[in-house]
Amino acid sequence: MTSDWRLSCVPMIYFKAMVLERTMLLEEWFPIAADLGVMGTEIHDRSLRATDSVYLDHIAEAVRDARLKVSQFVMAPDLCHPDPDKRAEQVGTVRVAVDIARRLSATCVRVTAGQAHQGVSRGQAIAWAVASLREVLPYAEANGALLALENHFKDYFWSQSDITQVGEVFLTIVRELADTPLRVNFDTGNPLMIGEDPAPLLQAVRDRVVHVHCADRFPGKYEHTACGEGAVDFPSLFRLLKEINYAGWLSVEYNGSEGLAGLKRSLDYVRRTWDGA
Repeated sequence: MTSDWRLSCVPMIYFKAMVLERTMLLEEWFPIAADLGVMGTEIHDRSLRATDSVYLDHIAEAVRDARLKVSQFVMAPDLCHPDPDKRAEQVGTVRVAVDIARRLSATCVRVTAGQAHQGVSRGQAIAWAVASLREVLPYAEANGALLALENHFKDYFWSQSDITQVGEVFLTIVRELADTPLRVNFDTGNPLMIGEDPAPLLQAVRDRVVHVHCADRFPGKYEHTACGEGAVDFPSLFRLLKEINYAGWLSVEYNGSEGLAGLKRSLDYVRRTWDGA
């Protein structure tokens, strides 16, 4: 069996056009994704042009027309903000994301813990993130949605790094929420940003993984390399997932300078490596 049925990708190479410049529509991306031979795509909340039901149904239809599925709806709440009103607002954005994800039939909603705000201790930030997720997880469950916490590096629109950039912080939050339906979107490349090994991190959370960002980097380098051309040991990570019969999505994330060519090379590598792991 090939891996194509579970293969997705992130349109990061078009992030500038879709999110920053607003010159490219989501509907223009879906045929490109289909031509890449994947079965899924991620949708970033900031790439949407509206959130009303008519527009969302239009996007869902465009996804179906391209014979794709939405592997993950991506958003980045800051659940560590020192202002309780701001944290409450961010919890509200997660509820909205759950509603959108349900409309788009997305497998899960990618969530983040939040920024490492100056003057906020690590312990306090973890406590706020855990409390906020506990608040919103029942809403997600009641609406048939999975929240997938990412071992995140930094959102484009944030000034500070995510507290889960540090692996032990990420693991602490996951452990604190072990009695909840929280799942994990595991990013293979983010740990390398601070010189950590992704394998022990994946080993610790692999039973919770519902979605994987297949991203490759060199230690300390932000820009992605094509998968298989950086420092990530994909064969080892894929073997860890296969040991638990992982049947979730493998979503290739590439934002390097080679654009579509680099994304295609990454997809080809992930296909071959998963099937051979």
